[in-house]
Amino acid sequence: MLAAGVLPILEKMIASTDAVGAATALYLNLSCLEEAKPVIGSSEAVPFLIWVLKDETDEQCKLDALHALYNISSSPANIPQLLTAGITDALQVLITHPSDHTWTEKCIAVLIYLASSKTARDQIIMAPGLISALATILDVGEPVEQEQAAACLLILCNSNEACSQMVLQEGVIPSLVSISVNGTVRGKQKAQKLLMLFREQRQRDPSPVSTRPRPESDEVPLPAQDSKPLSKSVSRRKVGKAFSFWRKNKSFSVYQC
Repeated sequence: MLAAGVLPILEKMIASTDAVGAATALYLNLSCLEEAKPVIGSSEAVPFLIWVLKDETDEQCKLDALHALYNISSSPANIPQLLTAGITDALQVLITHPSDHTWTEKCIAVLIYLASSKTARDQIIMAPGLISALATILDVGEPVEQEQAAACLLILCNSNEACSQMVLQEGVIPSLVSISVNGTVRGKQKAQKLLMLFREQRQRDPSPVSTRPRPESDEVPLPAQDSKPLSKSVSRRKVGKAFSFWRKNKSFSVYQC
């Protein structure tokens, strides 16, 4: 099909709004071919498919576009073009505001492919609400979605402690512990590795222990004493009263309450 010049025909089709569904389906079929991926990735197909993913109302058409982008993103050479065309924003909308959870797994799978690029990782981390959405999937997603979310976060957090702090602030530890016990086989592995990564990062950079400033001197200040000594007349009166009390209470016992 490539040799027959199908791509120029497809580019004419995408210029017509009546052929959006057919063109998207054809791009999906072509994207399954390894030799077609770099050709599609360097063509007008990428912005077209991302536009379909963001703005098309037909669900099947959007799903075809997502699967085509998944196939295209598996080729690292296509990632710069995908990022330039705005794929991160398109995926962010679908993940943070999912209308159908059937999209979630494939969206995260595309993110995992993109995350092989540092530029893409930075975009994903900075995308509003995307880290929070992935953390939520760890908590409430289906097992295969949890597996994908854990795998994606592991890639993002590796060698990026700022991202790790963002993820930890979402309170993911209980979810990761649960996945490490009850998740899929791959999900258990990814959750355990992510927990280990957080622990290693915490051990490398322990939180500073807050200490109170020490006083300038270790000497404990004594309470101030009255500058006026007690007069002798007062002392004598008190002693006299004490003896008088003792004489009047000869039967006083130390056991008396």
